[in-house]
Amino acid sequence: MPASVRVAVIVMSLLAGLLLLYAGLTWFNREQVIDTLVDSGGLSRGDAGRVVLTSVIPFAVLGLVLAASAWSLPRRRPWARWVGLAAVVLLGLLTLLSALASGGATALSLLLILLCLAAVSSLLSRTTAAWVPRLRGTR
Repeated sequence: MPASVRVAVIVMSLLAGLLLLYAGLTWFNREQVIDTLVDSGGLSRGDAGRVVLTSVIPFAVLGLVLAASAWSLPRRRPWARWVGLAAVVLLGLLTLLSALASGGATALSLLLILLCLAAVSSLLSRTTAAWVPRLRGTR
């Protein structure tokens, strides 16, 4: 396995772990998060619950997609490269937009953007492209 594939697998695994950890901790502590949102934002409990749910679902889905891609890429599954690339680009854009909307970047958002850039460069490298078989129908 080329080094670029190893880097992509490691970075996608790290991203998947971080996203699933965040989603799990948020879901586990959802009552405290809801209470904080109700106290500080003037939201009803139902609205705060929906905010928590809509923040957990994307992270959990992206984490599972990245985990599946990281697991399948060493097995030379062509879809794993492209699905992983799409998930990493989406995560990078969401993180960048979140940092811009909040008025500043946190250490976690900078780490996520750095890991996304590393994954994109590894997944698009020539050695990764040469090692992973092409998708059917492409020449």
